Amino acid sequence: MKKINLLIALFLSIQCISQNIDQLYSNYFENTREIPYLHLNKTSFIKGEEIWFQSYVIEQNSNKLHPTTSNLYVSIFDEAGQQKEQHLIHVKNGIGYGSIPIDSTFTQNNYYIKASTNWMKNFSEDNSFTQKISILSDQKNINAKASSEDDFFEFKLMPEGGHLLENTVNNIAILIKNQNNKGVKTKTGIIKDSNGNSIGEFNTNTLGFANVNIPITKGEIYTFVATLNNGTTLTQNTNVPKQTGVTLNTKILDDYFVLNILTNKKSLNILNGKKYRVFIHTTRSFKNIFFDFNNTDKNYVLLLKKQELFKGINIITLFNEKNQPVLERLIYNDLEDTSNKIKVTTSKIKYDSIQATIINYSNEKIFLSSSFLPSSTKAYKPNNNIKSQILLQPYVKGFIENANYYFNTSKNKSKDLDLLLLTQGWSKYNWGNIFNNPPKDNFNFENGIDVTLTFKEKLNSKQSILIFSDKNNLVKEIKDNQSPVELTNLYLKKDSDFNFGLKFNENTLKINPYINYYNYSLKDVFDKKNLILNKNFEIKVSNFKDLPSNVTVLEEVILKANKKDKEIKPYGAATILTNVKMKDVLIPSGETIIEFLKFKGFGYVNNRFLPRRKLSNGKIRLDIIESSTDQNTGNSTDQNSIDGSVLNQIKKEDDGLLIHPSVRVYLNNNEITNTLWALENIYTNTVKEVYYGEDPGRFGEIIYIYTLSPQEYTSKKNQFSTVKIPVGFNQEKEYYSPKYPSFSNSTYKEFGAIYWKPNIILEPNKTITFSVPKNYQKEAKIFIEGITESGQLVSKNQLLNFE
Repeated sequence: MKKINLLIALFLSIQCISQNIDQLYSNYFENTREIPYLHLNKTSFIKGEEIWFQSYVIEQNSNKLHPTTSNLYVSIFDEAGQQKEQHLIHVKNGIGYGSIPIDSTFTQNNYYIKASTNWMKNFSEDNSFTQKISILSDQKNINAKASSEDDFFEFKLMPEGGHLLENTVNNIAILIKNQNNKGVKTKTGIIKDSNGNSIGEFNTNTLGFANVNIPITKGEIYTFVATLNNGTTLTQNTNVPKQTGVTLNTKILDDYFVLNILTNKKSLNILNGKKYRVFIHTTRSFKNIFFDFNNTDKNYVLLLKKQELFKGINIITLFNEKNQPVLERLIYNDLEDTSNKIKVTTSKIKYDSIQATIINYSNEKIFLSSSFLPSSTKAYKPNNNIKSQILLQPYVKGFIENANYYFNTSKNKSKDLDLLLLTQGWSKYNWGNIFNNPPKDNFNFENGIDVTLTFKEKLNSKQSILIFSDKNNLVKEIKDNQSPVELTNLYLKKDSDFNFGLKFNENTLKINPYINYYNYSLKDVFDKKNLILNKNFEIKVSNFKDLPSNVTVLEEVILKANKKDKEIKPYGAATILTNVKMKDVLIPSGETIIEFLKFKGFGYVNNRFLPRRKLSNGKIRLDIIESSTDQNTGNSTDQNSIDGSVLNQIKKEDDGLLIHPSVRVYLNNNEITNTLWALENIYTNTVKEVYYGEDPGRFGEIIYIYTLSPQEYTSKKNQFSTVKIPVGFNQEKEYYSPKYPSFSNSTYKEFGAIYWKPNIILEPNKTITFSVPKNYQKEAKIFIEGITESGQLVSKNQLLNFE
């Protein structure tokens, strides 16, 4: 116990004596990293259906929804790893959603859907999302074999930490998989020494995992013999053990991970006096434990208290005295399960639908998506749920079969997950890269699409180019005589219309630019290690023909009446603020809104509006924080007013003076006080009205600017050329159900869909209710995925009563 207590004390009070590893590690992970996840409504489809999905993009360093990701590429790859199609999804505050039609071009039985971003290509580690999807056929494939076990198996023995050490007890992980990468359970397993003597037994579980602790004798090779249920016998030998060094043997207790660092007698004199480091790390944080070897102890025990470790995956790396990694092990420190704070109830409201209510019992906002499928469904078999994609996949190198299993409610999941991590060996993050190959920003962090417009015509001083797009809510007027014109960070919808006009005086003529697009596609590849090659399989056969593409959707009945357009104006503006309707004002052509407001008495200095209100002495009042000392007198600066003549001389913040915005500015009800550059290209002919005056309840003034909508702007114009944009973000649409021939047919019950509800936002301790069609089902399964504001992950399925 003396040794254990000493190492715990070191853990709590150690002063880092080697900054090099710490700094290199911090540098390697300092850039933001994205982890995408797609919640699909199901994974097996009938032609004529659509793949409905909600995307979640997590920021790895915070484990929260990524606040700045916008461009997510969702690609479909065929069984040969060739890209079939790609879709650009608009992600807002970490969440996006979309759909992909399963049409007649889906001719193969299986495809792979992948989600990634351009920025992710900067990193050696692939954290993209991949899921296999199946397309049901109405004809049997004559080349398909009956499902059976093949003669090829993978049989691996993996010592904990990476190698065996002679004359110590070694923990050995066992893995047996078939050719389809599925784990295989053994009937019996025997361990034999080189003389054929049986020294132990083992049995793999249904996932193909097991582990044994055996003492390794000097120079001995051991043979593991596995007998499968079909009578097949497999054998595998251990490697030659190392004569000197260290090894790991980890135990899991209720409140602790017990880390045994073992050596042998032959190594005592070699290791005596050397300082080793236990580096416990995630991609976000790390801790160091240092200890010294002596010439007597062969077992150094570290008690790692779970409460003090990072939540989720912890990577434990042992460094020698030369700061070289010699052993590594992954452990999982369980998180609080937020899924049990979500509950779904149903109540009948009509004969053909039920009312579903999702209840949030937690104290924070939750973002969810949900899929409703028949209770006997075989169509929902994702390899990952949001938990395994975010908490597990970013740390392991290989493909994980049925990864979502390790994050369900099974009582054996913790033990099975540790066996999985034991078989994985070292983590995905290679120390050679961390030390010598940090990420470089070779690929941009994309926000929207960039467009360049090249016009043949040159503009004179009386001309301008007008651009508008109703669907993209875009209105721009370009007066500069430049070509090409660059428009950046546009969130254009695919196949939407752009309109162009050449304006002179009060006339507008058609003009046709040459257009180039950027940041709309990703040169993506598919790693064939993600291919799940089921050489022996049962073809899923549909007794439906392909569902019709001209699906009949229930018509909406629209009651029309003469309705006055809703006025958009700030609260209390009618009585407090001055209102100027631009159509009633004679304004010089080409005047910007900034110039108009300066004409109304506002100052504009260094991207700030200054108030019109003057003091009795003729000076303009400003809020100023002193942050410098007068260089001539040495006295502190403390002035609360500046002569009006001085304003024209101010070009920048001088001597550290910070001028607080004393005029708040809103553009279409969005505050832009600190980003007034947005007004520089807004001309008065695109503005509908302006409100300004004293800021109610605050010192200073306030300005509200409202621009014309595309419809209002174009109602005055009639000579425009129209271009359909061939690229852009997928257009989001409401879920609709295809016209299934039958709801009682086995194909529908096993592979059909009932409903898909994305974009669910649940406030703390609140509920949301919506209608779900029954489709003549007595029961249904709901599959929910999501995340809370603080980054807690939600994955839940529940059987619902529809009667």
